[in-house]
Amino acid sequence: MVKTGSPLEFAHRLDMADDILASIRESKPGLRLSKELQKAASEMGLALKAKDFDTLLAMEKIAVQRDFSVYGTELAQKSENGHKQIMERWRIVSNPRTAREDFQATYAPENLPKARIMDTVMESLIKTQCRRLSDYAKGNATPAEKLYFSRRQECLKAVYKEHMLHLSRALGQDRAQENSKGKYLSR
Repeated sequence: MVKTGSPLEFAHRLDMADDILASIRESKPGLRLSKELQKAASEMGLALKAKDFDTLLAMEKIAVQRDFSVYGTELAQKSENGHKQIMERWRIVSNPRTAREDFQATYAPENLPKARIMDTVMESLIKTQCRRLSDYAKGNATPAEKLYFSRRQECLKAVYKEHMLHLSRALGQDRAQENSKGKYLSR
């Protein structure tokens, strides 16, 4: 006779596993881990508040490297590649000359002052990276882990906003907006 699994035994084993997981999280090492993740999120928050985007990107690089050891290689490899691409786009737009060269092919010079500038590549990279961070925070993540990953997402979104601000300036849109405001105020 073949032995079949018992739903009651299965439920019991899952309950035991949940109890062990809860005791690990509530143990001294689990509480220390939570505290350190909260402090890490706080450090990112300080850099965000200071609008130090280069530091935020350096912190994200460190976090992506940590993801390898904690979450496995497949998702972490995609995260690392995404971060590298974000850094490439950031570097292009951080230099006004390279930003203009990169976007001149997309926008005719006469349309630049009035065009709604978009960097769909950077937007897509940031959204994809944020989705990956959401994947890490799913399931049995602790509140500290969820805070850590949501702070990373928040910082990436702020990097995107700053990226777009750099791009607007590089393409002369900030002067065009000031000129149109001046015309409006003079009326």
